[in-house]
Amino acid sequence: MKMRTFRGLLPFILALALLAGCAREEGAQAPVESAPEAVLAPDDGEDFELSWQGVLPCADCEGIETRLSLRRDQDGERFELQETYLGAEGENVFATTGEWRLESPEGEGATVYRLGPEAGGLGFALQPDGSLQLLDADGQPPEGALAFRLHRL
Repeated sequence: MKMRTFRGLLPFILALALLAGCAREEGAQAPVESAPEAVLAPDDGEDFELSWQGVLPCADCEGIETRLSLRRDQDGERFELQETYLGAEGENVFATTGEWRLESPEGEGATVYRLGPEAGGLGFALQPDGSLQLLDADGQPPEGALAFRLHRL
């Protein structure tokens, strides 16, 4: 009786083995996903609105939750910067708006968004992954640069 049960199951077991082999073969032939393409700056003259967000380090608070939106349209190039000082006493939310400009430092090929005097001339370098790296007054990434990034929304 055991032999009969095994003979009855044999076609089922062979079919499963065949399907498993096919599934493995299909997986081997599946296209390999490539790394995501770098997010480039919009073309000159192209209208857009892009936003980034993150928590930047703070000397006297728990961090600065920062949201930056850049917009280009028929009215020009405008930014909105909202900063919330985490764990700070008193008024801790600040909003700044103004104009921004696009810079490309010579020899570096980097795209830098420079916020107007309303925001102290802050500069952010566009990274290959689409994040923005805050730059210091000399246009360089500060120490511990990974902590000074805003991520694309």
